Amino acid sequence: MAPTILMAAPNGARKTRSDHPNLPVTVSQIIEEAVACQKAGAAMAHLHVRDLDQQHVLDPGLYTDVLSGIKEAIGRDLLVQITTEAVGRFSQKEQISCVKNVQPEAVSVALREMMPEGGEIKGSEFYHWAQEALVHVQHILYNAEDFKRFLFLIQKGSIPVNQPSLLFVLGRYASDNLGKVEELDLFLKIKQDPKTIDLGPWFVCAFGHSEAQCVSEAIKQGGHARVGFENNSHLRSGKEAISTAEIIQQTRDDALAMGKKIATAQEARELLGII
Repeated sequence: MAPTILMAAPNGARKTRSDHPNLPVTVSQIIEEAVACQKAGAAMAHLHVRDLDQQHVLDPGLYTDVLSGIKEAIGRDLLVQITTEAVGRFSQKEQISCVKNVQPEAVSVALREMMPEGGEIKGSEFYHWAQEALVHVQHILYNAEDFKRFLFLIQKGSIPVNQPSLLFVLGRYASDNLGKVEELDLFLKIKQDPKTIDLGPWFVCAFGHSEAQCVSEAIKQGGHARVGFENNSHLRSGKEAISTAEIIQQTRDDALAMGKKIATAQEARELLGII
């Protein structure tokens, strides 16, 4: 049985310290929280960087500082994934430029942002560059239509088929659209279809207080979990968590109770095909 990868998402693109006083926004805060999450059981961290006004930015310099700080603190014991999230501000060109300047081990990319209408050629060039540069891409899929389009683009050759990993998103930022376990079924129905090509590891993240229930179901089904303040700041009990590290610990305990093994960063790299 493959070990379960726990990925921490401690800040995201939209929340600030007015939403939670312990949300990490500075370089030092992000490094400190990432290290705490690793010690709590995370093999991976999905990180955003912020400017002096706590606004999400695609800043290669800030990302490099964070990556260097984490490496200095714990070496390769945490696989760090940067993001290209556009939040309605950053263009496809700016997203690509950020990744090429940082050249991280891993990056998460929303399919609908990297392959917008009329932007498939540049998006495809990016995906093939990432494969050559050994930058692992996780494809963010928001619904079944995204998943079907992803499979079509693979079949078309626009996206390399080698070692893809997927993130299924349950729910949205809106407070009235929280993640639901039933949404996972829509993704798994496509994934388990005999006509669907064999895909790499898949993860789930879920907005709101049902996060723990959603990722527990994903782990039971053989998936992996992305949890943290980006999508939710409450524990299963309803109590507000002190930090994302506390949510990682809860998820770790849940997975262990199911008889699962928790992946180390090196095991995560092996599962994701990262050299």
